[in-house]
Amino acid sequence: MPRSAKVLVAFSAFLLVMAWPLSAERSDNQWPAAAKRELVWSAPGQEILTPQFSQDGDFITLVTRGYSPDGCDAEGLPDSYFKALEAKEKANPRFADPVIKVIDLRGNIACEVKYGWHPSLSRDSKRLVFSEQVKPITGLRALAATMEGNGIRMYDCASKQIVKIADPHTGYLDNPFFSPGGGSIMYTYDEAVNGAFGGAVGISRFDLQQNGEITLVDKKTVAAVPCPPARSEGSRLEAILCSHLKNQPSSFSQIVYMVVPVGNDVVALLGTPLPAPGDMYMANSYDMSLVSVYPALRLVLSFGVRKAADKIAFQTVSGERILIFSEYWKAYSLSTGKPLPDIGPKNTNLKSTYSPDLKYYLRAQAAQRDGEPDRFVLYRTADGKRLESLPRMARADEAVWSLDSSRFAIVGVPIAGAKPTHHVEQLIVYSVR
Repeated sequence: MPRSAKVLVAFSAFLLVMAWPLSAERSDNQWPAAAKRELVWSAPGQEILTPQFSQDGDFITLVTRGYSPDGCDAEGLPDSYFKALEAKEKANPRFADPVIKVIDLRGNIACEVKYGWHPSLSRDSKRLVFSEQVKPITGLRALAATMEGNGIRMYDCASKQIVKIADPHTGYLDNPFFSPGGGSIMYTYDEAVNGAFGGAVGISRFDLQQNGEITLVDKKTVAAVPCPPARSEGSRLEAILCSHLKNQPSSFSQIVYMVVPVGNDVVALLGTPLPAPGDMYMANSYDMSLVSVYPALRLVLSFGVRKAADKIAFQTVSGERILIFSEYWKAYSLSTGKPLPDIGPKNTNLKSTYSPDLKYYLRAQAAQRDGEPDRFVLYRTADGKRLESLPRMARADEAVWSLDSSRFAIVGVPIAGAKPTHHVEQLIVYSVR
């Protein structure tokens, strides 16, 4: 699903280490050590996107993008503010384009490359793959048209050399990562699927030894409305659309909601829209399934036909396990597709991010009902006990865990940086023991 755009102009980095006070709720026997804040990394005037820990947990990759007030954020700002932005863009059309950074746990920048999205580090943290932003996108939203032509690139942090991996014939390529063994690079084929917004509709891998691309999930275009209509009675709208073949809307055979490595496999959550007029996200129902696309194509779990409003998601955890959200978070075996014993009380909150060892989870919470999340709360999975409530923020955006479950990082806007004219986002790293 589409996310809002986030990109870079200037930054400041600083280290802040302090002990975090113990929660009054915890028992020392149950919670031997509190969360400890290790790093606060700030990007004034910018937004921070897609943080991700390296395999060894020593680095974090992220994308920064210059902040452009939009919608209600722009209300009340003087004309001089926007004129200054226009002057910067005229002098440098890419001043607010996305910049990839790799930072260490002291806040130092270990690697940097312009311009791109969704970076992922190799196992040895020496190379990264990313989707290159081909067109200037300063002041623009990340839509299918502005992302069109983006291809996959590999960057060597030591030599500072960029290698072209793949370019699209149409649409754009996105979401790259190294295969579990490191011999291939996986990525998605994306197109406009929801009006102007883009989404993944295919998956490919590039074999680094054979230097060739292999299709894992084919990107196929199909008619959004069968002609004649599949249902015998048809609908008046279908009949009208079928009578204007030149203007017949098209769709894709499936949506790729997620694709990630799990153990030695690469798994994807796929949705096949049932025929419906217009964009593929306008279908009433989808045939949902979780499949392994590498090293071999196999069905892991079928959800059957689900309504568009149904919430289905999954998270990767350690071992041959996955967490799937369908009414609540539940563990499944990747090898058998069978449910595993419940990991704790049923957690019905979709906005929960579990540690890979399944000992803890973070949940974004709001102070007011139906409000925007303004803090993260740390829970123990086994009994659902609330352990730590992290400091309140103006906006709490995202949380990620390291693979060894010893650290987590959150991204948000601090209280002091809530005003659009002083927009500041922070990446905050905590350790748990």
